[in-house]
Amino acid sequence: MTNTHPNKNLAPVSQRIELLDVIRGFALVGILFANILSWSGLKFLPIDVIESFGNFEVDVKIYRLLKFFVDTKFYTIFSLLFGIGFALQISKNRDNPDFPPLYARRLALLLLIGICHALIWSGDILMLYALMGFIMLGIRKVSQKAILQLALVIFAFPLLLDIVYMYSFNHPPSELPKTALKVYPDMLPEAVVAQFKSTDLWTVFKINFHNVLWRWYDFIPSGRPFKILGLFLLGSYLFISGYFNERVKKPMVFLLWMLLGLSFTGLAMTLKGGVSSFSSSWSDIAYKAIHEVGQITLALSYISLLAIIMDKIPRFFGWFVLKSYGRMSLTSYIGQTFLGIIAFYPIIGFAYFGKLSLEHIYYVGAIILATQLLFSMLWFQWFRFGPIEWLWRCATYKKWFPIRK
Repeated sequence: MTNTHPNKNLAPVSQRIELLDVIRGFALVGILFANILSWSGLKFLPIDVIESFGNFEVDVKIYRLLKFFVDTKFYTIFSLLFGIGFALQISKNRDNPDFPPLYARRLALLLLIGICHALIWSGDILMLYALMGFIMLGIRKVSQKAILQLALVIFAFPLLLDIVYMYSFNHPPSELPKTALKVYPDMLPEAVVAQFKSTDLWTVFKINFHNVLWRWYDFIPSGRPFKILGLFLLGSYLFISGYFNERVKKPMVFLLWMLLGLSFTGLAMTLKGGVSSFSSSWSDIAYKAIHEVGQITLALSYISLLAIIMDKIPRFFGWFVLKSYGRMSLTSYIGQTFLGIIAFYPIIGFAYFGKLSLEHIYYVGAIILATQLLFSMLWFQWFRFGPIEWLWRCATYKKWFPIRK
């Protein structure tokens, strides 16, 4: 491809926005501790097996903290960052005719990476990100005001689908018995765990593919594609509107987001409910709406708090650590999966799948995190890009970029 605007297509490393890299690294920490429930097998274990580990009360407290402060909040931050990154690219390439096909190839490569990732772990989010990214590319010329309006409409659309579903089916399917954190209608938890514990590659592949199919099926009642696209648009709007220049660092902004986040998340936890199935009553719909508001506002409060602390203590060593982790976000995200599989799957690793309580699983998570943080800091002493980021960039532009500093 002939590139008539070689300096506009992608920001050089020196022009990276440090706050966004720190936020990205912070989001990856939360994503690790949310996703490790899947790699460890705890998500699929029967509840009575988890109780047999002996520290069930501690696990319940940890899980409630996870549900309140971590679950869905960190993928929300990560999704907002995708929208911010897209807006940043658009702002630099408004008059660049090469940008649409170049970005489309970038998304196609991300989709391919996501497919490969999903073949080893069903919880991949990259495929969905890539597909929603194509929609973002198609509506890139929408005005700033229209972006926010469109985001709000898209956020509300899954609730509209729930209302249609609620009045279209007189006898909705009954709830599955909650014998595990994740229950499938076609397979008992014991069978899921047994197949993941197999040392036969084909058996593990089949159960993972089974979970991939059900995950994408769950995207329909949960409205996940709409939520992701809405978050992309919201992130894009926040960047274009100048939110990250000064407003994000205002204490009153943080307090507003935190108050809303704690209130709505607390209310959702009190009401109880689920977001992965169609609603069968107005209380279910209210739960989903309240949960989503709490999810987004609490995530925004985390971002604001980081920005405030960074502004007050700019030389804190932790920023360098998180920035390095965030700069190789794709490598870090996929690396989490590989390290999680090595730690827990019997087929290639230490075979801790289904054997640890949540407390002890998080100890393993801390080791994985420390390993990745150290690796990212050391890597950027000699290299300009993360390894997968570098390959992704080279494939996007169809040329080899120097990776060493």
